[in-house]
Amino acid sequence: MPSMSTPPIVFVFNAPLSSGCDYVTQTMRIVARTNPTYGIALGDIISFPRWLAGKDRWVVKNEHGATVVRPISILPGIRFRWVRILTYSYVSVILRVWLAIKYKGVRKLLWFFEPFHVPPLLTIFLGYTTVYDCVDYYPGFDPHAKHEHDSVIRHASYVFANSESLSKILKQARPDVVRVPSGFAEELFSDIRVMPIPPQKHPFVVGYIGSISDRFDFSLLEKVIKKLPSAHFFFIGSFEPDVFGRCDDAMDQFNNILKYTNTRWIRGVPKKDIPSALATIDVGLIPYRTDSSFNRLSFPMKALEYFAAGRPVVSANITALRAYADKGLLTIAERQKVFVQAIRKYQRTGWNVSVQKRQLRAAVAQSWSKKVKVILSELCV
Repeated sequence: MPSMSTPPIVFVFNAPLSSGCDYVTQTMRIVARTNPTYGIALGDIISFPRWLAGKDRWVVKNEHGATVVRPISILPGIRFRWVRILTYSYVSVILRVWLAIKYKGVRKLLWFFEPFHVPPLLTIFLGYTTVYDCVDYYPGFDPHAKHEHDSVIRHASYVFANSESLSKILKQARPDVVRVPSGFAEELFSDIRVMPIPPQKHPFVVGYIGSISDRFDFSLLEKVIKKLPSAHFFFIGSFEPDVFGRCDDAMDQFNNILKYTNTRWIRGVPKKDIPSALATIDVGLIPYRTDSSFNRLSFPMKALEYFAAGRPVVSANITALRAYADKGLLTIAERQKVFVQAIRKYQRTGWNVSVQKRQLRAAVAQSWSKKVKVILSELCV
């Protein structure tokens, strides 16, 4: 149990709590073991009338060991950015005042993962040690994201990057960026017995696990599915429309994929069942668009889950994954032809235990506990 003299840490995050976003939930869960932990769930903002009329009428709740506050707007129109900012601001002021009373004279920290809506909050939490735990290359998302990222990377007390490729590019603005492990939920896979994939397996299942969104290269995916009519394609995860508020037509494109008879969408898989879900597939897929630096410089954490399940992986050309390809742990495919060839090769040759053991070691080296330990050590808390 954290003591009253231990620095409290406030997490600010854009994902709704219901999304189960790993980098939020895992980080809060581990930090809460040693520090008083609070959260502001920006993604759960709701207008006061809808809150009154709704069934899930929470304002403050304990989640993953943290006391999480939900922003409730007393103004109409939360689709407008200025309304959201005002709402986040008054909630932050209330939380700051309360923490100032409860933890008088104690160092306090503000920890965030994305730059969205954060610049004005840095002013409200002035005097706090601020931590930018950067998990994606946000300047590649859109111009507004770049503006907010450029602001917070200048003003944050500490900046951490979850891959070597992301670290290198962030160091152009902040030479003191610290590279940390990417994050992997090793406890999910602690009791899993991985079996080798035999050659010439039938039926052969190609699978994807994680959020389905406009990160996908739907055009490439459709061509691969058409070229491999005897393979089954499983998409395991929820659909995420309008990522970070940017409108897209990804649902229409995904529905076009699902018209093929060898595709299947499996939604609503709880975190604890991810290893079992991965046991149903023979090859893990990462079919991201690479025309966006937001995708190219990401670290798809699902790669580590595929590794822990002992599955061969075929991925788009994601910079952070090239080192694993060099070690023979996955295949980078820059074109549709290479995707198809790699999948056919794994169906023909299978996947052996010695490579699976190396995959598991690579995954465990990136665990959430290792990542948080590095960050807390840097912060001296």
